[in-house]
Amino acid sequence: MLRIGYGEGNFENLRKDKCLFIDKTHFIPKMEPIKKFFFIRPRRFGKSLWLSLLKSYYDINAKDKFDTLFADLYIQKNPTELRNTYLTLYLNFSGIRGDDFSKLQKSFDYSVNLYVDSFIQSYKKFLPHDSLERYRAIVGNLTAADIVGFILNEVEKTSYKIYVLIDEYDHFVNTLVAEGRDATPLFISRESGGERSGFVRHFYEKLKIGSDSGVMERFFMTGVSPIMLDELSSGFNIMTNMTTDKRFNEMLGFSRDEVNSILDRIPPEKYESNPREQVLYDLQHYYDGYLFSPGTDTTLFNTDMVLYFVEKFQSYGYPEEILDMNVKTDYEKLQGRIVGVSGREELQRTIENIVNENTIRFNLVERFTFKHRFGHEELNSLLFYLGLLTKSKKPFTYVVPNHVVRKLFWEYLQMFLRIEKNIAFDSVLLHDTIADMAESGKIEKLHILISEFYQKKLSNYDFSNHSEKHVKFMLVAYFTLSGIYNIISERELPGGKRIDLLYEGNPAYDDYIKYNYIMELKYINKEKESQGKEIREKAIEQVKEYYNIYTENFQRKNKKTKALLIMVKYTKESELIEIV
Repeated sequence: MLRIGYGEGNFENLRKDKCLFIDKTHFIPKMEPIKKFFFIRPRRFGKSLWLSLLKSYYDINAKDKFDTLFADLYIQKNPTELRNTYLTLYLNFSGIRGDDFSKLQKSFDYSVNLYVDSFIQSYKKFLPHDSLERYRAIVGNLTAADIVGFILNEVEKTSYKIYVLIDEYDHFVNTLVAEGRDATPLFISRESGGERSGFVRHFYEKLKIGSDSGVMERFFMTGVSPIMLDELSSGFNIMTNMTTDKRFNEMLGFSRDEVNSILDRIPPEKYESNPREQVLYDLQHYYDGYLFSPGTDTTLFNTDMVLYFVEKFQSYGYPEEILDMNVKTDYEKLQGRIVGVSGREELQRTIENIVNENTIRFNLVERFTFKHRFGHEELNSLLFYLGLLTKSKKPFTYVVPNHVVRKLFWEYLQMFLRIEKNIAFDSVLLHDTIADMAESGKIEKLHILISEFYQKKLSNYDFSNHSEKHVKFMLVAYFTLSGIYNIISERELPGGKRIDLLYEGNPAYDDYIKYNYIMELKYINKEKESQGKEIREKAIEQVKEYYNIYTENFQRKNKKTKALLIMVKYTKESELIEIV
């Protein structure tokens, strides 16, 4: 079986344990002309592992390990002149904590101190002999900026250069934003009627001094959003933002060819129950679709999600949950950050628009400011950077990348209805309904569920602006409480036709689920009440057409498909019609 280093962010450990590694080292020579490299990718895309790889490649202390660590990789056969020539200063700001700015600064200073202390110990043979002793004698009185100043002075006495690697540069700022706290004091401190740099900006100003002096020759900085760039622009305007540069679109994330190469290494017997072609199709549906750069056609898979799936699949088949709980927790935290800058109502409206239209148009914002609440462009840009939207091949147009992200949106809408609108969901009836639908194709309880939902659960809900999209929101929000079916909104068919909702059984429950469902939704408002019969007849013919196209082209083995029409009136009356 493949050894999967799921969650492993240390390159040396990954290679030592002989875990699966997709070679991306051909990007190293392409990176070298850009000395100050800023690169954003969503969470769980392999950023930390890439920084660890860069550290191993450029670290002067790792020279003797080069052939072992990079054996059979592109860069071993094609090394650059800069390999193993730098003192590498690695910083990770994911652990910064503090209830107030004083504690936050102490945590920041402490974190920088730990990394710099390790740096001095690691490179003591290249630095003045008493550097560590002098540093430890005074560090208690130093801020993070002072600590950087100390390092610059010490390395300036040598002929060596520093490569600065910064991971999670924006983590603690995102946390503040999610909590609704003002992050401005990190960058600007107002005292005695004047202004001076806050401790974070002061720290980065020192890094710029290091860059200007030539001691800190190279930088690679990464995170999940450009949320700090505007605030740092006056004191740290040295980075080149390569996030959407098409030369580096595929540097992190797996291409389809790379996923195919992983599937090729899984023993053939593992595909007896689930054909390899079907597994690739499902992986594309679940985890593919990320496009970060204009001018390229190669979409990418989320690396951690693919590795999670492969680890489970080669052990026992499809995982019950297509999204690892660690990743799901990350995205739930991201929701808090988005709400913190936009407001819950604005986010809810935006998500409704995205899931209903499947596309959204805006100009990508490359720098954010804390001075005002996010508007349309800023909010949607943040969704892009966080991996919840991705570029389409049309200019200024963005789409939901895959089923996993779409499911996260549905779950958010379900939570919004439950918490903000006080709408209760009957989970007992839901599970009974799904059991009947999955095992025997019975839909009587589905009709009861829909009827009770509209007549009782939504008794106080305002129907004045209700539409078919709201029927869809309600229905999908309900069914997100169960993982038995993968619910696909606006499933595209040949000829440009789209199914309103497609319920496809989760392959993890393949032996249990006998039926998939095509659902067409219609809402009859007061103005169209007289046309109800005509709308009904046209919808029935439409559903029959969708059913024939779907079963001819996409019918899954050992599954029957049923086609349903759900009609809801402004009076909250509902009708469920089994077409096929």
